[in-house]
Amino acid sequence: MHNDHLLHHNRLPFILITLSVLLAACATLPAPEPTATILSTATLPPTATPLPRGGTLSIRIAAPVSDLRPWQPRSRDEEHLISLLYSGLMRLDADLWPTPDLAERLDIDVDGRRLTFTLRQNVYWHDGQPLTAADVLFTLEALRSLPETSTALLADLRYIAAASAPDERTVVIELRSRYAPMLSLLAVPILPRHLFAGRDVSQVDFLAQPIGSGPFRLRERQADGSLVLERHDQYHHGSPLLDQVVLTVMPETAIAQQALRDGQLLVAELPWGAQDALGNVTTLRSGSIPENGVYFLAFNLRPGRPFADVRLRQALATAIDLPRLVETATKGVGVPVGNGALPGSWADLTPPLPAGDLPAAREILDAAGWVLPPGATIRQREGVPLIARLYVRNDDERRLVAARRIAEIAASIGIQIVVEPADFATVILARYVAPYDFDLLLGSWLNGAGDPNFADTMFYDPDDFALFHSSQLEQGPGDTRATRNFVGFNDPVYDEQALIARQLYGREERRSAIAQTQARLVSELPYLYLWVDRTAVVINTRIQTLDGPVDLTTPRYLWNIERWYLL
Repeated sequence: MHNDHLLHHNRLPFILITLSVLLAACATLPAPEPTATILSTATLPPTATPLPRGGTLSIRIAAPVSDLRPWQPRSRDEEHLISLLYSGLMRLDADLWPTPDLAERLDIDVDGRRLTFTLRQNVYWHDGQPLTAADVLFTLEALRSLPETSTALLADLRYIAAASAPDERTVVIELRSRYAPMLSLLAVPILPRHLFAGRDVSQVDFLAQPIGSGPFRLRERQADGSLVLERHDQYHHGSPLLDQVVLTVMPETAIAQQALRDGQLLVAELPWGAQDALGNVTTLRSGSIPENGVYFLAFNLRPGRPFADVRLRQALATAIDLPRLVETATKGVGVPVGNGALPGSWADLTPPLPAGDLPAAREILDAAGWVLPPGATIRQREGVPLIARLYVRNDDERRLVAARRIAEIAASIGIQIVVEPADFATVILARYVAPYDFDLLLGSWLNGAGDPNFADTMFYDPDDFALFHSSQLEQGPGDTRATRNFVGFNDPVYDEQALIARQLYGREERRSAIAQTQARLVSELPYLYLWVDRTAVVINTRIQTLDGPVDLTTPRYLWNIERWYLL
């Protein structure tokens, strides 16, 4: 992905009804009633037969891991390694919902600002030392002392006002305000105080001292960079069934494909399409996992810009056959999306818009007063032609194809869109800041929290407050914040819904609130979401889990690896 930053016969009645329903769904939510929330770890049922222990699981990594900061994964390779070595107060499950990990219970008070974690009994580091609340406090204090501008994770840890440990198994975190994304952020790996107290953790290579509390511990670093990990028998979710996990360095896709065929490699992530060559191998199965970054068409909503009129945005969105556009531009790599949440996650609640309907789009424009004079190809209103410029970076062929196809579709309904391919560093970046000189911009965001250049899923949360809340608009030359509401979206209904959504801790109540924010964005269209890229993951059918087949639709498929076994 070339990333800009880290961050459907005539269906007009159907579309208008859909918009009416969405607008109704966007009615202001009541303020959340103060309630206490309790999250606890589910007790897994006992197995009816002896556990199938033993064996070595080999997982492909594309390059050696040279050094490691557990709170800052810079690649999928590092993300895999960190998840095997370390544990947090919370961890994200297959749906990317945060659940207690080192904690056996989390109590959130009525005010929503005090989080009380009760740690599990008998939790141990890989070196045999006990893990206590003191380690949690040390980690939070060490990370909060680092420059907050370096990552989104470190910045958001500033929501913590204070942390204390009444006893060895209790951690109390006081927040400055209710903040539901904190639960995902607290999946940050806990570090051993007895090894790193008094040291600047930003200067430590944790691969040289890889002592964590995760399901596996590092036993050997091989000459080619491959890593051999062995079972941590005292792991708090139960001793893993596998003896070893080997992270095997295998940069070349073709070599990884052959190793999968031969059974020398049991798990591998491959570029999308590379799995097709393995389709006839009966010992393998494959899946599709989404990347945590989204492509979008952004509209400049400021007065004087043509797409400040929501009806024009709705007309263009109605005209675009999104599945066909994405297939054409990405050759199957992209997955059409209807919102900014990670596809398949607990917060993916709004489907893409129906396929393009040109007659309906033309009727929307007619109703908005944009008419097509006899013999003309460009609509006008009060003598002003409907012309707009679309900026797109010139080093990404997929974006260029998408932008040109959007312009072709627009022309078929009487809108002239002039595609402006441009250099990212010198031209496109300047459109994200004042004076915001663009009508449309085809861009992308990364949603990773650990490192600005990698879209991790370790700390995933769908909160889009920073993109669309009016408080994130630049307030003038004196505003030095890194504001991301570059489209000028200022909508009181969304503002209230977004504030409520980030204050609710329960899964169902938060899903309901996020569904309303997503519906409002579909209605008002500050962005037309386009696609998310995907990666293929291929595993050997020998791999099973006590919970059923490995879920190959989630980037967090390793989340329950302690329950994996080999046939």
